[in-house]
Amino acid sequence: MRKGVILLLVFPLVAVFLGIFVGSYPTNPFNLDQLGKRVIWNIRLPRTLMGISAGMALGLGGMVLQAVFRNPLVDTYILGVSSGVALGAALAVSFLPMAGIAPVALVFGLLAVFTAYSLARVNGRVSTVSLVLAGIIVTSLFSALLALLELLLPSESLSALVVWLMGSLSNATWEKVAYSLPGVVILTIFLYLLRFRLNVMSLGDEAELLGVNVPLWRGIFVFLSALLTVLVISFTGIIGWVGLIVPHTARMLVGPEHSKLIPATISMGITVMVLADVIVRLLPGDIPVGIITTVVGVPFFAYLLRKTGGGWE
Repeated sequence: MRKGVILLLVFPLVAVFLGIFVGSYPTNPFNLDQLGKRVIWNIRLPRTLMGISAGMALGLGGMVLQAVFRNPLVDTYILGVSSGVALGAALAVSFLPMAGIAPVALVFGLLAVFTAYSLARVNGRVSTVSLVLAGIIVTSLFSALLALLELLLPSESLSALVVWLMGSLSNATWEKVAYSLPGVVILTIFLYLLRFRLNVMSLGDEAELLGVNVPLWRGIFVFLSALLTVLVISFTGIIGWVGLIVPHTARMLVGPEHSKLIPATISMGITVMVLADVIVRLLPGDIPVGIITTVVGVPFFAYLLRKTGGGWE
């Protein structure tokens, strides 16, 4: 147990070190020249901090939904967040360039979640099946509207939008970090303070026997999870699968108790996202980090499906 705690502390520190000092321009941490200092300050440090923000937010967002709906195959994208963010980004590129992509994408990401949750709520209750079906409806509708907008975009704007939607940390700036990371940290602290409530909610409908208003708290946790996600992907584009593989792996390592699971998810989320971005820098071409997480996440998802059958253990 003690060895596991040490590893969960060391892995993100190593990843952040590599994120700062590994890239196409060689930098020696013990002998930095002026250009190396500029590269680190202007490019690698904001990029690494955005990776930390993304790893924390996407991992915790998936962890919360998996606990609330008692299903290891659930993450925030089943709520239509990605299609909402994509539609918002397309609208910003097409008609609202002065507003910027991130604010419009954030609003539409939350709108998608609100719509899906409202559709899934029947007689005051939201089941996993109804939420998945509502997410499919919202995703289909927003995807159709996105396709319509893409037909109207000029080729240059369309190419830029497609690359943005693939998810990348290469466009990270200090300004974007300042908008994303503090909000993610505040929500993380808030979730940790609610760890006991998450433990109770993970009991499912039995939580009602303990006097918990399950529909109310389920709605609160869904909103917090969605807010965490859009605080990141509104700036980075769509980064898939992190919210699925990170919390499930962390749960296998430390168990379902959230006083341990939350720190473990943070540690693994930071490690996965920052290392994925380091790998991108070492590959030829400007490959979006969302492609790397998808390539790794898809076979892991297949493994989960075969192992768990989609249920909760």
